[in-house]
Amino acid sequence: MGKKSFALGRGLSDILKDHNINGDVNGTSTQPPSSEAADQQKVVEIQLDLIDANPFQPRKFFSEDELSELANSIKQQGLIQPIVLRKVGGRYQIISGERRTRASKLAGFSTIKAQVYENLDDKKMSEWALIENIQRVDLNPVEIARSYQKLIENYDYTHEDLANAVGKSRSAITNALRLLKLPDQVQFWIQEGKISGGAARALCSDKIADPEALAKRIIEEGLNVRQIEALSRGESLTAAEQKKEEPAPNTTKDAVPPKAKPELSADLKNFEGRLETYFGTKVAINPSSTTESKGTIVINYYSMDDLTRIQQLMENN
Repeated sequence: MGKKSFALGRGLSDILKDHNINGDVNGTSTQPPSSEAADQQKVVEIQLDLIDANPFQPRKFFSEDELSELANSIKQQGLIQPIVLRKVGGRYQIISGERRTRASKLAGFSTIKAQVYENLDDKKMSEWALIENIQRVDLNPVEIARSYQKLIENYDYTHEDLANAVGKSRSAITNALRLLKLPDQVQFWIQEGKISGGAARALCSDKIADPEALAKRIIEEGLNVRQIEALSRGESLTAAEQKKEEPAPNTTKDAVPPKAKPELSADLKNFEGRLETYFGTKVAINPSSTTESKGTIVINYYSMDDLTRIQQLMENN
């Protein structure tokens, strides 16, 4: 038997290869003729004023600072990866690349390189938009859950169908949708980033009578997932649990102080954040003291259920 390959996610190009334009959720049947498929792989220059936003775009928040940084990068280096569009009449809608489109406009460009798909139905476009954002870890947990719900309501996806389509486990889909049962205020705090994905999932426990009140405590006291789960079981937090984890003082005479963790580069900080969003828990990238090309990645878990959830994420991808 060959080894099973584990990966954190696939690029949109791989997703597009797996999905025929008029196929079902598993990408079967009705593949277009080879000549048409070849045309759809061409990269062309499209006028920016002919491009509209994706009506199925699940991402609602775009950082102005990030857009400005990307615009400066495009000015200096050009657009490395073309965006992906579908043609609608005489105009185009974005499948992938809304940030790049906005940044290109901000940079003063009038055209942009794009791969254009014609004959792409709403169902497939909605699915692709969700997949692209999930694989890039651009969405917060509530946006992901709402996107799942939209696909279920509008296109009759089952949880199993949706899991297959977006490359997640069935339990991951079900757990994500549970977030939509939380109070609106709690969902707003999750979108603001005040409550992590792991903490948000812990708040969904049926044993928690007042999720909003506990959410306030999470924000004010910095409670972690383990503490939230303890409270949901009716257990009181010990002083040790409430204290933030700190290294024990070194009382050895003339002891050499521990070396501080090397400062991460911008790329590694971004990757560390993406890993935390993906796994829904604290992740630390610890490079070697001499180089970033070596080091360790630490993924925290706070219960056996949490460990099982992480295992399912890794096995499913």
